Amino acid sequence: MYMFGLSYRQVEKFLPLLDCRGGKSSIERDVTEAGQKARDLHGQGPGVRVRVLGVDGTGAAMAGRQAGVLFFVDVEGGKLIGVEPIQETDTRRLRRHVAKVMAMVGSEELRTDEYSGYAGIVPEGQHRLCLTHWRKSKGKRAADLHRRALREERPLEAESMRRLLAILRLKPRPPTVPEELSTLVRRYINCRKGLLWEINKLLQHIERTWEKVSDDPADPTNNATERIIGLTFKIRSKTMRGFKSQSKVLAHPYLSSFLRGDDGLCDLRKVI
Repeated sequence: MYMFGLSYRQVEKFLPLLDCRGGKSSIERDVTEAGQKARDLHGQGPGVRVRVLGVDGTGAAMAGRQAGVLFFVDVEGGKLIGVEPIQETDTRRLRRHVAKVMAMVGSEELRTDEYSGYAGIVPEGQHRLCLTHWRKSKGKRAADLHRRALREERPLEAESMRRLLAILRLKPRPPTVPEELSTLVRRYINCRKGLLWEINKLLQHIERTWEKVSDDPADPTNNATERIIGLTFKIRSKTMRGFKSQSKVLAHPYLSSFLRGDDGLCDLRKVI
């Protein structure tokens, strides 16, 4: 019940309806122990091969501060591979650990967002950007510039951003840079001031990263990683003030993953 979103105190109030009794502190202890057992079971499992490794970081509220946590996920299987207490801003540790996990699971591809710390960990062709994240961030910037162009009564620039938004939404997405995008880049390539400079920077960035974005026909996104982070921390954090220790931060995602099980089934006897 705690993992489904109730607080320890709410679980304590609910248990008598099931003819059970348990204090808030004992419930917290039981959840902690189950989480640690789930983490241990995860580490004892057989080695896995992962073709596409998704990596993303998030923050977890802990004892009055934010603790950085790095998630590793099998993108195709939607399964948690591991969780490490690493801040994305700690570039050296991040790069070292990502490379270690890539080698451990034999991944052919690293799938991330555009955070610069992930660049260069593996050969360029093996590192692909999440299509959803890339398209969302570029689309937001293009829409902002479109509105700014309308406010400044710049119809040509507004039309350029409207066309850029249409290019970003193309389905199927061309694997190489579309000629229309190259034309827009050339139009603004020498601009260095104001609105035109902002448009120039955006267009060049999109052209430079276009072919780095995943074109995997099965799933070009890193949504599996985002979903696991959401189920583990983002949704739960709305109903709690934070974790009391790092061990609880790390045990929670393993218990959450264990409870989801295989095809929705798990053996609770393994963690109780």
